[in-house]
Amino acid sequence: MAGLTIAARATIIITRKERIKMSFTKTSLKLAVAALLAVSAPSFVAAQGEPIKSSVPRPQEVRALIATLQSASTTQHEKVVACHRLAIIGTKEAVPALAALLGDEKLAHYARHALEPMTEPEAGAALRGALGQLQGSLLIGVVNTIGFRRDAQATAALVRLLDHGDEGISTAAAAALGRIGSVEAAKKLQDTLGHATGARQLALADASLTCADTLVVNRKRTEAAAIYDRMCGSGFPHHIRTAAMCGAITSRESGGIPLLVKQLQGQDRAMLAAGWRAARELKGANVTRALAAELPKLPAEKQVLLVQVLGDRNDRTALPAVLEAANSRAENVRVVALQVLPRVDDGKSGQAVLLRAATAGRSPAETNAALASLAQIGGADTDAKILAILGAVQPAMRVKLIALLGQRRAQSATGELLKLAGGNDAEISKAAFRALAQVAPPSQLPELIRLSTACKDDAVKVPADLAVYAVSMKITPAEKRAEPVLAALRSAPDAPAKCSLLRPLGAIVKATGGSAQALDTITAALNDRDPQVRTAALRCVADWPDARPAALMLDIFKGDPDPVHRELALRGGVRMAASVAAGRDSTKLDALAWLTQANRGVRSKEEKLVIVSGLGSLNRIEGLQMLQPYLAEPAVQTEAELAVMELAQSLAATPHAATARSALEKITKTTKDADVRRRAGKMAKGMQPRT
Repeated sequence: MAGLTIAARATIIITRKERIKMSFTKTSLKLAVAALLAVSAPSFVAAQGEPIKSSVPRPQEVRALIATLQSASTTQHEKVVACHRLAIIGTKEAVPALAALLGDEKLAHYARHALEPMTEPEAGAALRGALGQLQGSLLIGVVNTIGFRRDAQATAALVRLLDHGDEGISTAAAAALGRIGSVEAAKKLQDTLGHATGARQLALADASLTCADTLVVNRKRTEAAAIYDRMCGSGFPHHIRTAAMCGAITSRESGGIPLLVKQLQGQDRAMLAAGWRAARELKGANVTRALAAELPKLPAEKQVLLVQVLGDRNDRTALPAVLEAANSRAENVRVVALQVLPRVDDGKSGQAVLLRAATAGRSPAETNAALASLAQIGGADTDAKILAILGAVQPAMRVKLIALLGQRRAQSATGELLKLAGGNDAEISKAAFRALAQVAPPSQLPELIRLSTACKDDAVKVPADLAVYAVSMKITPAEKRAEPVLAALRSAPDAPAKCSLLRPLGAIVKATGGSAQALDTITAALNDRDPQVRTAALRCVADWPDARPAALMLDIFKGDPDPVHRELALRGGVRMAASVAAGRDSTKLDALAWLTQANRGVRSKEEKLVIVSGLGSLNRIEGLQMLQPYLAEPAVQTEAELAVMELAQSLAATPHAATARSALEKITKTTKDADVRRRAGKMAKGMQPRT
């Protein structure tokens, strides 16, 4: 229970699995929580390694708790606390006081909770003695507690309750006998089951199965098998028969193989379900061999299921049978055999079969199953065999095998993939670049960068850029990840090469942070003669991970006549200023001054929308003032209203709350958006002006 809250501990302690007809009100839970709070620290010594049932004698405390239970002047709450404490430190001296509460409607559960973990024989005797004195839910509670204690001495008394007129009591008695799990309890349950009907029959059947399961654990397999055998008959519901037959097979261990095979050959749905379940649970290579021998005798529908079972067993003994199934006449059998082959393969036999199935083109399902399994089979020799057939297959299959090499992280394929990436077939080149992103080591970055910058096809350029980015991200330490691309950018021979390098470089910088050296190199590209290079560099700088280029963005916005460049710079600068204003960026920048200057230069609707979004994140009264003119411009009115609402919320706890509230009230009168009106009105009502 270490690390759990008090409420969680209380819930664990006061609830038990399968408490029949017991429910807890909020009041009882509160009492339990209060009890735990009242218990001293040693009560929860489980967190320190001591078991919950304390072995440390505390006779004085036990006597005080007993007195609390016996006193007429103590409250229910105090007695609940005492019961919870006795569940941890209680001894046989506390049994009489606890037993006296077993007939108390309000405290019986807490008394049983204290008695249940006690190992002293007096606790068991007290609970058995209460069986003849209680009725209704109180009796059910005691029966359940006896069951949880697995008190075999209570067997005879519980048997007498099996025919009780109250169905809840008889059901609880059956469940308790099932938990006791002795040979005697099993016999009594079986005897009573013979003349039971309806709900009682189901309860007895379930208890009998529980009992048989316990007998198996206790190595009494013959007795357990007899119970399972009896309950496989048609007189029981489907789920009982299925569980019983599964138990009948598994309880016999290897002796259950003939019974297992018989069920797989049959048509009874319940028995088939039991057979498939037992086929997975029954251990041993001899079981696998028996199942494999049965495989060719079954119809295709059952072969599919049995091959899946053989795969789930993860036993290489099944390999010959699965390989044979991979050559079956039935496509569904072949597909499932290809799917499970990696789980039974010895590391060599499956390679040829899977490669043949992948490239034979018999059906898309087989191809996909074989490729998926090839991705799972280990071994460098598999990579070599895939590489060996690349040149002999059709281009469409070559694309799939290249993707497979990527999935396998086949680093040995890097050289061949680099050759394919530089080829003339666009689809193969794209596949090769995608695979290189997964397998290429950083040492191959120079060649990968060369191939990427040489790409003329835009469709190929995208995976090429991604490959450069992905392989760069493998470099350690992280601050060196941009260096190979930066070096290539400095020596790039022409504008296309520079543009090609700036795209992945921007992604690397954004992911890892940009150094001053990187910023200087990319900023220098802003002065390139080629307009495409300047635009690519500006995109890179505008997306910088911190606000160091903010001043540069403002200069470009104010001085560059190109509308694309203006918008890129404005968007980047507004993002940087907003990040600083929100405290997400520690760069020294006066966000208010930046936004004020930018606000003076906006022209188009798009630029106004960008600046409005930035003003909304400013958290300053000046931002609210600069937003006022935009509330009167229909093109940006709604966005300005939303920005005012965002700002007003941040100003609610400042001396400017009254101004913010007035702005909200104005919006409720002028907005054309009903949702904005409702939200602004609600916000205004929730803001009280500061005095």
